[in-house]
Amino acid sequence: MSYIIEVEKCGSINRAAQCLFISQAALSSAIAEAEKELGITIFHRSNRGVSLTDDGRSLIAMITPLVEGNRKISRYYSEQNAENRVRLSIASQRYPFCAKAFVEFLHLLNEPRLDVSLKEMEMSSVIGEVSTRQSDLGILFVSNMTEHFIRRILNEKHLEFFELSTVRPRVFMRKEHPLAGKSSVHLEQLYDYPYAMFTQSESNMNYAEEAVVGTASDFNRVVYVNDRATIYNIMAHTDAVSTGSGVLPDGYGDDRLVTVPLADADNEMRLGYIHLRGLPLNELEQRFVDILRRILEDI
Repeated sequence: MSYIIEVEKCGSINRAAQCLFISQAALSSAIAEAEKELGITIFHRSNRGVSLTDDGRSLIAMITPLVEGNRKISRYYSEQNAENRVRLSIASQRYPFCAKAFVEFLHLLNEPRLDVSLKEMEMSSVIGEVSTRQSDLGILFVSNMTEHFIRRILNEKHLEFFELSTVRPRVFMRKEHPLAGKSSVHLEQLYDYPYAMFTQSESNMNYAEEAVVGTASDFNRVVYVNDRATIYNIMAHTDAVSTGSGVLPDGYGDDRLVTVPLADADNEMRLGYIHLRGLPLNELEQRFVDILRRILEDI
């Protein structure tokens, strides 16, 4: 019935087949079978296309309400099913503690229909995801140096930052690194080693994920990567270092690496989440935030 209505609307079997994403031969065969079953001719065929016969016009009048009713039923139940799905999308800078929170969150879900996601990405993309409602929550950090800039951007995009924990920056390095046995290291001690950092589509260093004091230009050698596994492998197999929160929950970091406090860091990292301004957290969002807060408090 849908095929017949589409052919009548297009005035051509060829065009209707294209709209229906089936072959012209399959569509012609389906119509021929309907005509045979009903004992009528539905369409006059000519080189200029097709047109309805008198029987065809009567048939269209009878089947159009049926086809439309079927579509309404399908839309109704597909929308109901979509509404019944558990949905939550998290956008985060590349943090292993966020991955741990997400796993614990999944363990608490008993809903039979589930649609949740965790997307690791650069800070500017996290902000973009939440501002355009592609993600419900964004996980990132602000520091003494970046807070004014980041809060201005968030305000422009109608977002709010909610702090969960404040940590002092630490240096990531392999266990066999020459500096690994130190109780703490100074920034100037790092300049002779390759510095590993995540690539950013924005050149503004306020979006950087690393908690380094200064910029990449302070280092003689800089290695850019775009995912967490790669940066771990580079540091595990070379003398490259990086800086960050140092929050590495058991089983979610990399056993080949250690972190050492950065002694002269006055650039505290305030870890937290961003959310649309004035919009309260729903039950699922609050559940995830509570898990994340507990993990950060426990480390």
